[in-house]
Formats: sequence, structure tokens, C-alpha cells
Amino acid sequence: MKVKNMLGLALLPVLALAQSVEITTDHTNAVYACGEPATFSIRVLGADKQPAKEGLLRVTLTNFGTQQVAQAVLNLASANPATCTGALTRPGFLKCAATVKLDKKEVKGLYGAAYDPEKIRAGSERPADFDAFWDAAVKKLDAEVPADPRVERLAAQSNEKHECFKVSFATFDGQRVYGFLSVPKGQGAGPFPVEVNVPGAGPGAAGPNAGMADRGILYLVMNVHGYEPGPDAETQKKKYEEQDKRLTAQYGAPRYCQSGAAGRETYFYYRVIVGINRSVNWLAARPDADKARFTYGGTSQGGGFGLILCGLNRNFTKGVIHVPAITDLLGYTQGRDSGWPKLIENVRSEDRAAAVKVAPYFDGAHFAARITCPVRMTVGFIDETCPPAAVYSAYNALRVKDKAIAHGLGMTHKVFPQYYDQWDNKWLRQK
Repeated sequence: MKVKNMLGLALLPVLALAQSVEITTDHTNAVYACGEPATFSIRVLGADKQPAKEGLLRVTLTNFGTQQVAQAVLNLASANPATCTGALTRPGFLKCAATVKLDKKEVKGLYGAAYDPEKIRAGSERPADFDAFWDAAVKKLDAEVPADPRVERLAAQSNEKHECFKVSFATFDGQRVYGFLSVPKGQGAGPFPVEVNVPGAGPGAAGPNAGMADRGILYLVMNVHGYEPGPDAETQKKKYEEQDKRLTAQYGAPRYCQSGAAGRETYFYYRVIVGINRSVNWLAARPDADKARFTYGGTSQGGGFGLILCGLNRNFTKGVIHVPAITDLLGYTQGRDSGWPKLIENVRSEDRAAAVKVAPYFDGAHFAARITCPVRMTVGFIDETCPPAAVYSAYNALRVKDKAIAHGLGMTHKVFPQYYDQWDNKWLRQK
């Protein structure tokens, strides 16, 4: 197991000519053994970028969940930087949140420290029939629903360097999954290296990523939504909002990603997963696809789908998974924040007991155990959307020897550019 330590900026928020709160730990890598004290050093800067000389700094240390480890109110007139110390006795992440009022404005800083992160496990046990369930779902779709691939050339987006297409495939319940394929042009007949992507949460891709085809990559992006994408981002956003309203009315959950969770086959992602899986098989069967360089790259929801698809589909030869969602869905049972989309916390009360049984079948940590290709991951130490313990639960479930994770110190729910360069450009797309 390799751990890539890359220091990110710890200035939060990073605003020009604005007050800020800087936080660091006494371990430069912010990694500790359980029970070992971690001391957070907190420096408050005014608009002039000089240490503030007055104000009350409120500091809270938690386990990224319900456990409050320490709390203090510190007077900046006495010390700036100020310090606060705490520890975790179980594997997880310690979150330091510091707030101060400067010029009538509340300024907040966050920082995180890891405690034996390689020992973190998902909040749910892997179901005994997990593999059987998903293998049967794939076979059932192929047996009962013709793939019916539809490929429409997009003339307006095609030129001498690339050809672009809108694609879709049939899945369960009379639904389809939609996406876009970009094909290199004028670069020979191939085969070309392949990259598959599922976007992060939101309306999805409204058009093809032609730039990847210009780089000589056969690029497929597949949305999770049941509506046809495009023709522009604004129209797509309206379709997205209408879908959420419809699903909320039907299932009583706030968003698409939480709908239908009372049943394995009714949960939103069920038909999407098997539908996108068949799009990957279709892509792999193309003569212009290089099966020796068949990769996946995604972030957040797309990172979660990286765990799912690389676990479900044997075509992938590499996977890059940034700050993955849909992992550790029962993390709350361990007293910590569950992974996005906090499924159990958002379903109707009458559906909760059933959803607790359903969630483990969609947990990225349990798909991770099926992955056989090399994997690179990133984790944000202060990611409050896809909490670091949730990400690590998936990383630790990987059984492949060729894996590594980059530590985003001071990284919220985003990916520092150096990680895209390190993992995507220099590793995933290398020849």
C-alpha cells in the first residue's frame, strides 16, 4: 500500500485581501496513531494579513460526526496563533473547526487529522450475497432487455480532429442511460486508449468532451439521469429540477440519489449501474478501443461510480477515483458522518429500516473488494461532503497491491490541481 502525501494549502477561506484562519498540525503529514494527541495551531489574520490582536476564537474538535473531542474559547489578545489539542481512540479523522468574528464578519477555518486511517472499515458488513446479487442483475438485464444502442452523430461538435456522438442504451423499467462519445479523427485508425467517466452530482454532462479525443483518447461520459441530455446546459438544468420534483413526490426523498431506497431494484442507482455497465461493454467491443489501455477517471459521484464500475466490469485496466461519493453509507452507525448522499438520513422514516438493508448493496467500499485493476485515489482531509473516513473505508477495502492514495491536507470537497496532474495526466493516461 502506498500513501502519497501532498501538502495542500491550509488557508481557509482563501480570499484576496480578506480575513482568514490558518490551521496546521504538529505532525506535518497530519497522520497520528490512535490515542496520540494532535495539536492544532490556529492563526487568525486580519484584512491586512497581519495577526489579529483581538477577538474570541471558538474551536471545536470532533470525529467528523457526533463525538465532540474538545471545545475551547481562546482570546486572540493572549495568543495568536492559539492551540487546541485532542485525540481519537478509534481509527478515523479528527476535525478542527475554528470561528472568529472580525469586523462584524464571522470567519471560519477547518483542518483535519487522520488516526490510523489504514484501519478504517465501512459502517456496514459486506452482504454475503453481494457478488451474486450484482452478477445476477447484469445477467438479467442482458437476458430480458436488448441493449438497443443508439448512436447519433453530432455534426456541430465534430470537425477534422474528432467525431462526437450522443449515445444511449436501454436498461430496466423501460428507461435508458445517456451519454456522449468522442472519437479521435485524423490520428489513424486506432485502436485508441479509452477513458470512461461519470460526472459528479448535478445535471450531468450536456455535451461531449471533444478535448479528450483531440488528445487521442476514445472518451465516453455517461450520465446517471433518465432524461436525454442537452441541447444546452440551461435546458438540462430544468430537466434535472423536474426529475428531482417528480422523484421527491414519488419517494419522499430530497434528491434523485436518495430516491427509491426501500428496495434494491427500486433504488435510483440500480438500473443506472447496470445500464452504464453495458455501455462500457459496448465500448470495449469497438474495434477502435485499445483494450490494453481501458481506464476510468471520475470525481465525487463519478468517483463513487469508479468503484462501482471497476468492481463490476473487468474491462478496466486502471482507475482513478477522486474523493468518491456513495461510500460508507452506514457510517453513522459508527458515530461518524456517512458518505454522500447520506442515504439513510434522507429517506422517509417509514422507509428507513428497509433502506438500511438496501444501502450495503450500493456501498462503494463493497464494490472496491471486487476491483482487480490498479487504482489511485484522493481524499480530502476536511471534505464534509464525502468525508475522509468514508473515502478511506473504500480504499482499505481494495484488495489489489497496486494502489495509492493522495492526502489532500486542507482540501475540502474538491481536488487540488496537482492531484489531477499526478494521477490523471501522469499515471492514468501514460502509455
